[in-house]
Amino acid sequence: MTNNNNVEEQRWKLLDQERFQSFFDSDGRLVKEHEFRKAVFKGGINNDLRPNAWKYLFGFYPPLLSKVEQETIDVERRLRYDFMWERCQKEMPEELRSNVPHLSANRLKEPVGSSQIFFSIQQRIEAYKPKFVWSDMDHHVRLIAKDLHRTDFISSEQKPDNYNYGPLTRLLVTFACYNPRIGYSQGMNDMAYSFLRVFSYNEHEAYFCFAYYINQSGEHFTRSGIALKIKQLPKLVEIVDQSLYNRVVSLDIELWTFCHRWLFLCFRREFSEEEDTLICFEVVCSHFLEENTLAAERLLHDIQLERAEKKGISTSCSTISTETHSKINEEYGGSFDLFVCIAMISLFRACLFDARDELEALSAIQERQKTLDVRQVLSLAEQLFTIYCKHIATMSSLVTLAATSFDIID
Repeated sequence: MTNNNNVEEQRWKLLDQERFQSFFDSDGRLVKEHEFRKAVFKGGINNDLRPNAWKYLFGFYPPLLSKVEQETIDVERRLRYDFMWERCQKEMPEELRSNVPHLSANRLKEPVGSSQIFFSIQQRIEAYKPKFVWSDMDHHVRLIAKDLHRTDFISSEQKPDNYNYGPLTRLLVTFACYNPRIGYSQGMNDMAYSFLRVFSYNEHEAYFCFAYYINQSGEHFTRSGIALKIKQLPKLVEIVDQSLYNRVVSLDIELWTFCHRWLFLCFRREFSEEEDTLICFEVVCSHFLEENTLAAERLLHDIQLERAEKKGISTSCSTISTETHSKINEEYGGSFDLFVCIAMISLFRACLFDARDELEALSAIQERQKTLDVRQVLSLAEQLFTIYCKHIATMSSLVTLAATSFDIID
Protein backbone atom coordinates (compact mmCIF):
# COMPACT_ATOMS: atom_id res chain seq x y z
CA MET A 1 0.00 0.00 0.00
CA THR A 2 2.83 2.37 0.87
CA ASN A 3 4.51 1.75 -2.48
CA ASN A 4 1.25 2.47 -4.29
CA ASN A 5 0.89 5.70 -2.36
CA ASN A 6 4.42 6.73 -3.32
CA VAL A 7 3.70 6.03 -6.98
CA GLU A 8 0.50 8.07 -6.76
CA GLU A 9 2.35 10.97 -5.12
CA GLN A 10 4.89 10.95 -7.95
CA ARG A 11 2.03 10.72 -10.48
CA TRP A 12 0.54 13.90 -9.10
CA LYS A 13 3.55 16.08 -8.44
CA LEU A 14 2.76 19.46 -9.98
CA LEU A 15 5.36 20.77 -12.39
CA ASP A 16 7.28 23.53 -10.58
CA GLN A 17 9.73 26.19 -11.72
CA GLU A 18 12.89 24.24 -10.87
CA ARG A 19 11.86 21.16 -12.82
CA PHE A 20 10.47 23.27 -15.66
CA GLN A 21 13.84 24.98 -16.11
CA SER A 22 15.56 21.59 -16.42
CA PHE A 23 13.87 21.15 -19.81
CA PHE A 24 15.73 24.16 -21.28
CA ASP A 25 19.32 24.69 -22.40
CA SER A 26 21.50 27.64 -21.40
CA ASP A 27 20.09 29.76 -24.25
CA GLY A 28 16.50 29.25 -23.13
CA ARG A 29 15.53 26.67 -25.75
CA LEU A 30 13.01 23.98 -24.84
CA VAL A 31 15.19 21.02 -25.79
CA LYS A 32 13.29 18.39 -23.79
CA GLU A 33 9.75 18.86 -25.07
CA HIS A 34 8.86 15.19 -24.61
CA GLU A 35 9.89 15.34 -20.94
CA PHE A 36 8.00 18.62 -20.53
CA ARG A 37 4.78 17.13 -21.88
CA LYS A 38 5.26 14.02 -19.78
CA ALA A 39 5.61 16.16 -16.64
CA VAL A 40 2.41 18.02 -17.51
CA PHE A 41 0.60 14.76 -18.20
CA LYS A 42 1.78 13.17 -14.97
CA GLY A 43 0.78 15.96 -12.63
CA GLY A 44 -0.41 19.21 -14.16
CA ILE A 45 1.26 22.59 -13.68
CA ASN A 46 1.81 24.71 -10.60
CA ASN A 47 -0.53 27.69 -10.74
CA ASP A 48 2.27 30.28 -10.51
CA LEU A 49 4.10 28.63 -13.41
CA ARG A 50 1.02 28.07 -15.57
CA PRO A 51 1.10 31.32 -17.63
CA ASN A 52 4.68 30.69 -18.72
CA ALA A 53 4.31 26.93 -19.23
CA TRP A 54 1.12 27.34 -21.28
CA LYS A 55 3.06 29.39 -23.83
CA TYR A 56 4.97 26.21 -24.67
CA LEU A 57 2.03 23.86 -24.23
CA PHE A 58 -0.15 25.89 -26.60
CA GLY A 59 2.36 26.89 -29.24
CA PHE A 60 2.96 30.54 -28.40
CA TYR A 61 6.68 29.77 -28.48
CA PRO A 62 8.03 27.10 -30.83
CA PRO A 63 10.20 24.74 -28.73
CA LEU A 64 13.64 25.40 -30.21
CA LEU A 65 13.72 29.20 -30.03
CA SER A 66 16.29 30.88 -27.81
CA LYS A 67 15.27 33.34 -25.12
CA VAL A 68 16.23 36.26 -27.38
CA GLU A 69 14.15 34.82 -30.23
CA GLN A 70 11.21 34.32 -27.87
CA GLU A 71 11.34 37.98 -26.90
CA THR A 72 11.09 38.87 -30.59
CA ILE A 73 8.11 36.52 -31.00
CA ASP A 74 6.41 38.19 -28.05
CA VAL A 75 6.82 41.66 -29.57
CA GLU A 76 5.65 40.48 -32.99
CA ARG A 77 2.56 38.76 -31.61
CA ARG A 78 1.62 41.68 -29.42
CA LEU A 79 1.81 44.03 -32.41
CA ARG A 80 0.04 41.54 -34.69
CA TYR A 81 -2.87 41.18 -32.30
CA ASP A 82 -3.18 44.96 -31.97
CA PHE A 83 -3.44 45.33 -35.75
CA MET A 84 -5.75 42.34 -36.14
CA TRP A 85 -8.21 43.82 -33.68
CA GLU A 86 -7.80 47.30 -35.16
CA ARG A 87 -8.76 45.93 -38.56
CA CYS A 88 -11.76 43.98 -37.25
CA GLN A 89 -13.07 47.08 -35.53
CA LYS A 90 -12.49 49.37 -38.51
CA GLU A 91 -13.91 47.13 -41.22
CA MET A 92 -16.89 45.63 -39.40
CA PRO A 93 -20.13 46.84 -41.06
CA GLU A 94 -21.97 49.37 -38.93
CA GLU A 95 -25.16 47.30 -38.81
CA LEU A 96 -23.25 44.36 -37.39
CA ARG A 97 -21.22 46.53 -35.04
CA SER A 98 -24.37 47.96 -33.48
CA ASN A 99 -25.48 44.45 -32.49
CA VAL A 100 -22.26 43.54 -30.69
CA PRO A 101 -21.83 44.95 -27.18
CA HIS A 102 -18.45 45.81 -25.68
CA LEU A 103 -16.76 46.48 -29.04
CA SER A 104 -16.03 50.02 -27.98
CA ALA A 105 -14.51 48.99 -24.65
CA ASN A 106 -11.19 50.74 -24.19
CA ARG A 107 -8.06 48.67 -24.63
CA LEU A 108 -4.72 49.92 -23.41
CA LYS A 109 -1.97 49.33 -25.96
CA GLU A 110 1.73 49.46 -25.25
CA PRO A 111 3.49 52.25 -27.17
CA VAL A 112 5.70 51.18 -30.06
CA GLY A 113 9.35 51.97 -29.36
CA SER A 114 11.77 53.19 -32.01
CA SER A 115 13.41 49.76 -32.13
CA GLN A 116 10.04 48.15 -32.91
CA ILE A 117 9.03 50.30 -35.89
CA PHE A 118 10.11 47.68 -38.44
CA PHE A 119 8.23 44.97 -36.55
CA SER A 120 5.18 47.24 -36.42
CA ILE A 121 5.15 47.79 -40.20
CA GLN A 122 5.71 44.09 -40.84
CA GLN A 123 2.93 42.94 -38.50
CA ARG A 124 0.48 45.49 -39.87
CA ILE A 125 1.06 44.12 -43.37
CA GLU A 126 0.47 40.57 -42.12
CA ALA A 127 -2.69 41.55 -40.24
CA TYR A 128 -4.22 43.17 -43.32
CA LYS A 129 -3.36 40.34 -45.74
CA PRO A 130 -6.34 37.97 -45.30
CA LYS A 131 -9.52 38.79 -47.17
CA PHE A 132 -12.54 39.43 -44.97
CA VAL A 133 -15.95 38.31 -46.24
CA TRP A 134 -18.31 39.84 -43.73
CA SER A 135 -21.34 38.01 -45.11
CA ASP A 136 -19.65 34.78 -43.97
CA MET A 137 -18.74 36.21 -40.58
CA ASP A 138 -22.08 37.82 -39.76
CA HIS A 139 -23.57 34.68 -38.17
CA HIS A 140 -20.49 34.01 -36.06
CA VAL A 141 -20.17 37.56 -34.75
CA ARG A 142 -23.86 37.69 -33.82
CA LEU A 143 -23.57 34.36 -32.02
CA ILE A 144 -20.62 35.73 -30.03
CA ALA A 145 -22.73 38.70 -28.98
CA LYS A 146 -25.50 36.36 -27.84
CA ASP A 147 -23.17 34.05 -25.90
CA LEU A 148 -21.02 36.59 -24.06
CA HIS A 149 -23.32 36.89 -21.06
CA ARG A 150 -23.77 33.10 -20.93
CA THR A 151 -20.07 32.59 -20.22
CA ASP A 152 -19.49 30.11 -17.42
CA PHE A 153 -17.26 31.62 -14.74
CA ILE A 154 -15.77 28.47 -13.28
CA SER A 155 -13.87 30.18 -10.48
CA SER A 156 -15.23 29.74 -6.99
CA GLU A 157 -15.68 33.48 -6.69
CA GLN A 158 -18.82 35.06 -8.08
CA LYS A 159 -18.74 36.97 -11.33
CA PRO A 160 -18.44 40.68 -10.48
CA ASP A 161 -21.37 42.84 -11.52
CA ASN A 162 -19.06 45.13 -13.44
CA TYR A 163 -17.16 42.39 -15.30
CA ASN A 164 -15.42 43.81 -18.37
CA TYR A 165 -16.44 41.74 -21.39
CA GLY A 166 -14.22 43.80 -23.69
CA PRO A 167 -11.20 41.42 -23.75
CA LEU A 168 -13.41 38.36 -24.28
CA THR A 169 -15.31 40.09 -27.08
CA ARG A 170 -12.15 41.21 -28.84
CA LEU A 171 -10.53 37.79 -28.61
CA LEU A 172 -13.53 35.90 -29.97
CA VAL A 173 -14.36 38.35 -32.76
CA THR A 174 -10.72 38.46 -33.86
CA PHE A 175 -10.52 34.67 -33.92
CA ALA A 176 -13.75 34.33 -35.92
CA CYS A 177 -12.58 36.90 -38.48
CA TYR A 178 -9.14 35.39 -38.97
CA ASN A 179 -10.27 31.76 -38.83
CA PRO A 180 -13.39 31.76 -41.04
CA ARG A 181 -13.18 28.00 -41.65
CA ILE A 182 -13.84 27.45 -37.94
CA GLY A 183 -15.56 30.72 -37.02
CA TYR A 184 -17.32 30.56 -33.68
CA SER A 185 -19.28 27.82 -31.95
CA GLN A 186 -21.09 27.86 -28.63
CA GLY A 187 -18.69 26.97 -25.86
CA MET A 188 -15.71 28.80 -27.29
CA ASN A 189 -16.53 31.72 -25.00
CA ASP A 190 -16.03 29.47 -21.97
CA MET A 191 -12.69 28.22 -23.29
CA ALA A 192 -11.51 31.73 -24.19
CA TYR A 193 -12.38 32.96 -20.69
CA SER A 194 -10.07 30.32 -19.19
CA PHE A 195 -7.18 31.43 -21.40
CA LEU A 196 -7.74 35.09 -20.52
CA ARG A 197 -7.88 34.27 -16.83
CA VAL A 198 -4.67 32.19 -16.87
CA PHE A 199 -2.83 34.96 -18.72
CA SER A 200 -4.21 37.67 -16.42
CA TYR A 201 -6.05 39.23 -19.36
CA ASN A 202 -2.86 39.74 -21.36
CA GLU A 203 -4.81 39.52 -24.58
CA HIS A 204 -2.20 38.70 -27.21
CA GLU A 205 -0.88 35.79 -25.16
CA ALA A 206 -4.37 34.47 -24.47
CA TYR A 207 -5.41 34.93 -28.11
CA PHE A 208 -2.56 33.03 -29.75
CA CYS A 209 -2.70 30.18 -27.23
CA PHE A 210 -6.49 29.96 -27.61
CA ALA A 211 -6.15 30.00 -31.42
CA TYR A 212 -3.57 27.21 -31.26
CA TYR A 213 -5.83 25.10 -29.05
CA ILE A 214 -8.91 25.58 -31.24
CA ASN A 215 -7.02 24.87 -34.45
CA GLN A 216 -5.52 21.73 -32.87
CA SER A 217 -8.85 20.58 -31.39
CA GLY A 218 -11.26 22.04 -33.92
CA GLU A 219 -13.15 18.75 -34.20
CA HIS A 220 -14.62 19.44 -30.76
CA PHE A 221 -16.47 22.38 -32.26
CA THR A 222 -17.79 20.75 -35.44
CA ARG A 223 -20.75 18.41 -35.73
CA SER A 224 -18.84 15.84 -37.75
CA GLY A 225 -15.88 15.87 -35.36
CA ILE A 226 -17.86 15.45 -32.18
CA ALA A 227 -20.13 12.88 -33.89
CA LEU A 228 -17.08 10.76 -34.71
CA LYS A 229 -15.91 10.82 -31.09
CA ILE A 230 -19.38 9.92 -29.84
CA LYS A 231 -19.39 7.02 -32.33
CA GLN A 232 -15.98 5.78 -31.13
CA LEU A 233 -16.80 6.03 -27.43
CA PRO A 234 -19.08 2.96 -27.01
CA LYS A 235 -16.63 0.84 -29.01
CA LEU A 236 -13.86 1.76 -26.60
CA VAL A 237 -16.07 1.12 -23.55
CA GLU A 238 -16.84 -2.35 -24.89
CA ILE A 239 -13.10 -3.04 -25.13
CA VAL A 240 -11.94 -1.74 -21.76
CA ASP A 241 -14.98 -2.46 -19.55
CA GLN A 242 -17.29 -5.11 -20.99
CA SER A 243 -19.61 -5.33 -17.96
CA LEU A 244 -20.15 -1.57 -17.94
CA TYR A 245 -20.87 -1.60 -21.65
CA ASN A 246 -23.42 -4.40 -21.23
CA ARG A 247 -25.16 -2.48 -18.43
CA VAL A 248 -25.42 0.68 -20.51
CA VAL A 249 -26.84 -1.31 -23.42
CA SER A 250 -29.35 -3.10 -21.18
CA LEU A 251 -30.62 0.24 -19.87
CA ASP A 252 -30.82 1.55 -23.44
CA ILE A 253 -29.07 4.72 -22.30
CA GLU A 254 -27.98 7.40 -24.76
CA LEU A 255 -24.94 7.84 -22.56
CA TRP A 256 -22.70 8.66 -25.49
CA THR A 257 -24.80 11.71 -26.30
CA PHE A 258 -24.75 12.60 -22.62
CA CYS A 259 -20.92 12.72 -22.92
CA HIS A 260 -21.18 15.36 -25.63
CA ARG A 261 -20.69 18.21 -23.16
CA TRP A 262 -17.71 16.53 -21.53
CA LEU A 263 -15.89 16.28 -24.85
CA PHE A 264 -17.18 19.54 -26.28
CA LEU A 265 -15.77 21.65 -23.43
CA CYS A 266 -12.89 19.32 -22.51
CA PHE A 267 -14.48 18.56 -19.09
CA ARG A 268 -14.52 22.23 -18.16
CA ARG A 269 -17.75 22.00 -16.12
CA GLU A 270 -17.21 18.62 -14.52
CA PHE A 271 -15.09 19.47 -11.45
CA SER A 272 -15.93 21.65 -8.47
CA GLU A 273 -12.66 23.60 -8.31
CA GLU A 274 -11.19 25.78 -11.04
CA GLU A 275 -7.72 24.36 -10.34
CA ASP A 276 -8.97 20.81 -10.97
CA THR A 277 -10.59 21.93 -14.21
CA LEU A 278 -7.35 23.50 -15.42
CA ILE A 279 -5.30 20.43 -14.44
CA CYS A 280 -7.62 18.14 -16.40
CA PHE A 281 -7.49 20.49 -19.37
CA GLU A 282 -3.70 20.73 -19.50
CA VAL A 283 -3.22 16.98 -18.93
CA VAL A 284 -5.47 16.24 -21.93
CA CYS A 285 -3.78 18.99 -23.98
CA SER A 286 -0.32 17.65 -23.22
CA HIS A 287 -1.07 15.04 -25.91
CA PHE A 288 1.52 12.88 -24.22
CA LEU A 289 -0.39 9.59 -24.15
CA GLU A 290 -2.72 9.00 -27.08
CA GLU A 291 -2.69 7.37 -30.50
CA ASN A 292 0.50 7.80 -32.54
CA THR A 293 2.48 9.47 -29.75
CA LEU A 294 5.94 8.31 -28.73
CA ALA A 295 4.68 7.34 -25.26
CA ALA A 296 1.85 5.24 -26.71
CA GLU A 297 4.20 3.53 -29.16
CA ARG A 298 6.61 2.71 -26.34
CA LEU A 299 3.81 1.34 -24.18
CA LEU A 300 2.55 -0.81 -27.03
CA HIS A 301 6.06 -2.04 -27.79
CA ASP A 302 6.62 -3.01 -24.14
CA ILE A 303 3.35 -4.96 -24.11
CA GLN A 304 4.29 -6.78 -27.32
CA LEU A 305 7.78 -7.52 -26.04
CA GLU A 306 6.48 -8.95 -22.77
CA ARG A 307 4.00 -11.19 -24.58
CA ALA A 308 6.59 -12.35 -27.09
CA GLU A 309 9.02 -13.30 -24.33
CA LYS A 310 6.33 -15.23 -22.43
CA LYS A 311 5.29 -17.18 -25.54
CA GLY A 312 8.78 -17.67 -26.95
CA ILE A 313 7.86 -15.82 -30.12
CA SER A 314 10.26 -13.78 -32.23
CA THR A 315 9.77 -10.09 -31.40
CA SER A 316 9.97 -9.24 -35.08
CA CYS A 317 6.85 -11.30 -35.67
CA SER A 318 4.94 -9.61 -32.87
CA THR A 319 5.37 -6.09 -34.19
CA ILE A 320 2.18 -4.38 -35.31
CA SER A 321 2.21 -3.34 -38.95
CA THR A 322 1.60 0.33 -39.73
CA GLU A 323 -1.45 -0.61 -41.80
CA THR A 324 -3.00 -2.68 -39.01
CA HIS A 325 -2.32 0.00 -36.40
CA SER A 326 -3.83 2.68 -38.65
CA LYS A 327 -7.01 0.66 -39.19
CA ILE A 328 -7.42 0.04 -35.45
CA ASN A 329 -6.97 3.73 -34.62
CA GLU A 330 -9.41 4.73 -37.34
CA GLU A 331 -12.01 2.31 -36.01
CA TYR A 332 -11.68 3.02 -32.30
CA GLY A 333 -9.85 6.32 -31.93
CA GLY A 334 -7.25 6.77 -29.27
CA SER A 335 -7.31 10.34 -28.04
CA PHE A 336 -6.89 10.62 -24.29
CA ASP A 337 -10.06 12.66 -23.79
CA LEU A 338 -12.10 9.59 -24.76
CA PHE A 339 -10.46 7.60 -21.96
CA VAL A 340 -11.17 10.43 -19.51
CA CYS A 341 -14.81 10.11 -20.56
CA ILE A 342 -14.78 6.37 -19.97
CA ALA A 343 -13.11 6.85 -16.58
CA MET A 344 -15.89 9.23 -15.53
CA ILE A 345 -18.57 6.82 -16.73
CA SER A 346 -16.83 4.00 -14.87
CA LEU A 347 -16.73 6.02 -11.64
CA PHE A 348 -20.49 6.52 -12.03
CA ARG A 349 -21.02 2.78 -12.49
CA ALA A 350 -22.87 2.43 -9.16
CA CYS A 351 -25.49 4.86 -10.48
CA LEU A 352 -25.86 2.78 -13.61
CA PHE A 353 -26.11 -0.59 -11.87
CA ASP A 354 -28.53 0.71 -9.21
CA ALA A 355 -30.81 2.48 -11.70
CA ARG A 356 -34.00 0.86 -12.90
CA ASP A 357 -34.21 2.71 -16.19
CA GLU A 358 -32.50 5.28 -18.41
CA LEU A 359 -34.10 8.33 -16.80
CA GLU A 360 -33.15 7.25 -13.29
CA ALA A 361 -29.55 6.56 -14.35
CA LEU A 362 -29.07 9.89 -16.09
CA SER A 363 -30.70 11.78 -13.22
CA ALA A 364 -28.37 10.10 -10.72
CA ILE A 365 -25.32 11.02 -12.81
CA GLN A 366 -26.55 14.59 -13.16
CA GLU A 367 -26.99 14.89 -9.40
CA ARG A 368 -23.40 13.79 -8.90
CA GLN A 369 -21.98 16.35 -11.29
CA LYS A 370 -18.80 17.97 -9.91
CA THR A 371 -18.32 15.27 -7.26
CA LEU A 372 -15.48 13.38 -8.95
CA ASP A 373 -11.84 13.74 -7.94
CA VAL A 374 -9.78 14.87 -10.94
CA ARG A 375 -6.73 12.83 -9.93
CA GLN A 376 -8.78 9.67 -9.60
CA VAL A 377 -10.36 10.29 -13.01
CA LEU A 378 -7.06 10.90 -14.79
CA SER A 379 -5.27 7.98 -13.12
CA LEU A 380 -8.08 5.64 -14.15
CA ALA A 381 -8.05 7.06 -17.68
CA GLU A 382 -4.35 6.19 -17.96
CA GLN A 383 -5.05 2.64 -16.75
CA LEU A 384 -7.85 2.29 -19.31
CA PHE A 385 -5.52 3.44 -22.08
CA THR A 386 -3.12 0.65 -21.10
CA ILE A 387 -5.98 -1.88 -21.35
CA TYR A 388 -6.76 -0.49 -24.81
CA CYS A 389 -3.13 -0.96 -25.88
CA LYS A 390 -3.24 -4.57 -24.70
CA HIS A 391 -6.33 -5.06 -26.86
CA ILE A 392 -4.49 -3.60 -29.86
CA ALA A 393 -1.63 -6.02 -29.22
CA THR A 394 -4.07 -8.94 -29.11
CA MET A 395 -5.81 -7.88 -32.31
CA SER A 396 -2.49 -7.48 -34.10
CA SER A 397 -1.43 -10.95 -32.98
CA LEU A 398 -4.57 -12.43 -34.52
CA VAL A 399 -3.93 -10.57 -37.76
CA THR A 400 -0.31 -11.73 -37.78
CA LEU A 401 -1.33 -15.35 -37.10
CA ALA A 402 -3.63 -15.27 -40.09
CA ALA A 403 -1.04 -13.73 -42.39
CA THR A 404 2.34 -15.17 -41.39
CA SER A 405 4.03 -18.15 -39.83
CA PHE A 406 5.93 -17.82 -36.56
CA ASP A 407 9.55 -18.62 -35.86
CA ILE A 408 9.59 -20.51 -32.57
CA ILE A 409 12.58 -19.71 -30.43
CA ASP A 410 14.32 -22.84 -29.14
